[in-house]
Amino acid sequence: MPPDISIEVFGKTDVGLIREHNEDNFLVADVTAAIRTNEIKEPLKFALGERGVLFLVCDGMGGAAAGEVASRMAVESIFDVLAAGEPQERAGFARGVRRAIEVANERIYVQSRDNQSERGMGTTCTAAALVDQTLIVGQIGDSRCYVLRNGRLAQVTKDQSLAWQLIEAGAMTAEEAKAFEHANIILQALGVQERVEVVLSQVDLRQGDLVVLCSDGLHGPVGDDEMLELLQRETDLQKAADSLIQKALDRDGPDNITVVLARFGGSALPAPGENDLVGFVGYDPGPGPGGEAASASDPAAFDATVASTATVNERIPQELLSDEAVTEGVVERSARTGRSSGRASSSGSAIRTARSVLAFFFLALVAAAAGGIFVAKCERDQSAQSSERHGGP
Repeated sequence: MPPDISIEVFGKTDVGLIREHNEDNFLVADVTAAIRTNEIKEPLKFALGERGVLFLVCDGMGGAAAGEVASRMAVESIFDVLAAGEPQERAGFARGVRRAIEVANERIYVQSRDNQSERGMGTTCTAAALVDQTLIVGQIGDSRCYVLRNGRLAQVTKDQSLAWQLIEAGAMTAEEAKAFEHANIILQALGVQERVEVVLSQVDLRQGDLVVLCSDGLHGPVGDDEMLELLQRETDLQKAADSLIQKALDRDGPDNITVVLARFGGSALPAPGENDLVGFVGYDPGPGPGGEAASASDPAAFDATVASTATVNERIPQELLSDEAVTEGVVERSARTGRSSGRASSSGSAIRTARSVLAFFFLALVAAAAGGIFVAKCERDQSAQSSERHGGP
């Protein structure tokens, strides 16, 4: 018997104010009941069954309709693979989620390779799946998963982006990353390479937990604190989703916007403790029955996707990370935009900026050597649309 867990979920997507096509896609699925939908008029309520539930957000890229094709293929393929399997305990279920994402990558990659009009298409993918009291999250790209608990909104995924790597390397702050000129560079996407490294994480659920999946069309223009305020103010999931999307539209809606909200309850979930916090916790379900290697899903998993067995910090010359000039160069750049006060003197700004740029390009080379850098969304879309308008290949 599956544990007594109740689920209420709502999802919505919007094209935004700039893009011509909506290349985002999402899925809400009760795998046990073989119910799957991305057209939700009002919140859905159901109990957890033995085959589990699945929530997906995918942000396509590729220009024209190709990104839309990639994101649609991802949600359809992941559900089909997961639904075709037998009921599993948590570890087997997690391996199934991982394999479903890998199969989606393979299918999109082959279609992109074999169809000129869809060449280079890809999509991010954030999947949240549940078969017991522990939520399993699979991550490719920079869509996100958050958990709201005890009045705190915590991100439980790590963006697979160059900006995130620079933040973790100490070269910039999260606030400074919002104005980073290379914010569109992501390090993994489904369909762009023959293989991907799925990063798995886990969340031990508590009664009343609210899980938020969203594309960067939401978490880009809308800050975490603003999301928290809106979610605390509006407990109705449909109204909360509407408010989040409207906030992104108020910020000019520069990208497609997608959000899925899922609230969990039931006697199988303990009440949250006063200091019961959440964050990124890697999950390794081990190799499957065929003995295939486990995907990298420990807390350093994202580093593994970028720099093999060494972390990015180990690959960067330490004088670049420890030298105060790197940090000051970034701070001074922020100061010129009016967001912070830099301590750097004007006489040394050129040297400090050069060191910062060197650190950036070293990271870029590491990422490129480890598996490629993908310039996502805006730049690729504009290039493809320009080619289409001019009759190019």
